[in-house]
Amino acid sequence: MSLSQETLPPGRSASSTRLVLGTISFLVAAIVGLAIVKWMPYWQKAHIAAAAHSIGASIVSGSATAAPAVGLPAAWQYTVAYFTAVWEAVVLALLLGATVQVFVPRRWLRRLIGGTNVRSTAIAGAFSLTGMM
Repeated sequence: MSLSQETLPPGRSASSTRLVLGTISFLVAAIVGLAIVKWMPYWQKAHIAAAAHSIGASIVSGSATAAPAVGLPAAWQYTVAYFTAVWEAVVLALLLGATVQVFVPRRWLRRLIGGTNVRSTAIAGAFSLTGMM
């Protein structure tokens, strides 16, 4: 169903409504995706770390007391372990990178975070903190 001029409030065009809906869609995807991939897993890990006073097994050595010997098998083991740990975040990053380009108008991004002033830097930094863990 396409948006027609009759279903829109006066003064709103179909393209401006699509821009707003696209931006809202991006924000919802970002919030839901970050909650699933980043926020909830780290929230759970924080509680486990507080109770057990440990952050779990090392990605390099696992439950062993020392790192494995240097070589291709150890490098491959680390690569597989790291990929297993981050693949969901990579997929989310690709999804959000594509949706921000498709759904969010560039002029809005330039106005919000494209400046060289402290305000733009602070806003961009605040947005980036939500995905860092």
